[in-house]
Amino acid sequence: MLCWQLWSEFLLEWNLTRRYWFDTLAGLLASVLFFYSMVLGLENLTPEGLASLGLDLGPLLLVFAAFNLVVGTFQSIAYSVQSKAALGTLEHLGLARGGLLRQLLLRALVRGLQGITTSALVLLPLALLLGVRLAPAPWWPLSLLLLYLAALGFALGMGALALHFKRVEGFFTIVQFLFLPYFFSLVRFAPWMTPLPFAPGTQLLKLALTGEGAFPGLLLLAFVQALLFLGAGLFAMAWVYAAVRRRGLLGRY
Repeated sequence: MLCWQLWSEFLLEWNLTRRYWFDTLAGLLASVLFFYSMVLGLENLTPEGLASLGLDLGPLLLVFAAFNLVVGTFQSIAYSVQSKAALGTLEHLGLARGGLLRQLLLRALVRGLQGITTSALVLLPLALLLGVRLAPAPWWPLSLLLLYLAALGFALGMGALALHFKRVEGFFTIVQFLFLPYFFSLVRFAPWMTPLPFAPGTQLLKLALTGEGAFPGLLLLAFVQALLFLGAGLFAMAWVYAAVRRRGLLGRY
């Protein structure tokens, strides 16, 4: 039965992508143009370009890929819960076998794969366009997985807010705007940044996609951080779900 539920989520996502293909392409193009325009703007700040700002185009692009993955995961899960909570249709998902939480996790898995694919479709054209050389190390899937699990935990935590407060678009917008300067501050990675949220996963992804070796301490910290984020997100979602059901607020909007 679990396989059928997972397959139904795959079919739903495929049908949505196929039905709204124009919007999907527009979103990909928007991401490419956003980063390319930002690079052009930074290049024109000084006659020497990015070098005078102490920035390298390669790490900048890879941090943008990490930003795209985290924000994409956050949007796909948290916004899905928010839209259904605002419409009062979350109880429909709650009727699925295994309940709401299991169905949301299956949906998160499918949309996470879609988010990874989307990030790759944004990263590769930009790398070709800007002349950035990628040399993925054999362990790059592990770095991607750890960053995704941390992003998934954060998305579930934000989804718990949507489950309780229903309309939280303004707060979600603030979070996304804060993410932008935060992630780009990780381009110049320093040891003191290691414990910061998403920092070890982002740095590992940078190292993995440039062919460098992984640092065991950084790998361990990224693993622990991913587990903490995922555990906190699952706990928040389960606790809020139980609270809104107990108070009869699940289907209200």
